Amino acid sequence: MSAPARQNAPVGRAVVWIHGDSLSPTDPALEAVPDAPALFVFDRPFLAKTEVAFPRLAFMYQGVRDIAAARSVEIVVGGIGEELAAFAQRHAATELHVTRNFTPQWEETLQDFERRNPNVEVLVYEPDRLTSYDGPVKRFFGFWKKVEAEVLGGNALYAPQRGQGRR
Repeated sequence: MSAPARQNAPVGRAVVWIHGDSLSPTDPALEAVPDAPALFVFDRPFLAKTEVAFPRLAFMYQGVRDIAAARSVEIVVGGIGEELAAFAQRHAATELHVTRNFTPQWEETLQDFERRNPNVEVLVYEPDRLTSYDGPVKRFFGFWKKVEAEVLGGNALYAPQRGQGRR
């Protein structure tokens, strides 16, 4: 797997894999090949063994719809490895573009894809960072207190006024 710089360079027959952590029209892999067809898979095996709330599924679907407003996107339900391999074959892809995800399942899926499609080059893009914070995250609120000003450009969402209590 190579990690190219972001660019709109001419490519072979490219396809893009959109996953749950790349649901943005400005995703690096999508921006690199703006005319390439993209695929999002609702992972049936994962969903069968993991409780995912309906609002989360709706959020993912809406994210994919936002992307589909500007480009060709297929949404399917199935096993990611099988669906991704079939998508690449249908499009006679020579390249698969994807933005890095930091889960073991993501690595396993790419390895499975490469076994199924040895002639397709996998190009992995680094995700945009929300913050420069590199420390441990134990609880979201503690993390948020450290990064809120950076993320929001110095404008806190909630800043209690000193001396104003209940009356």
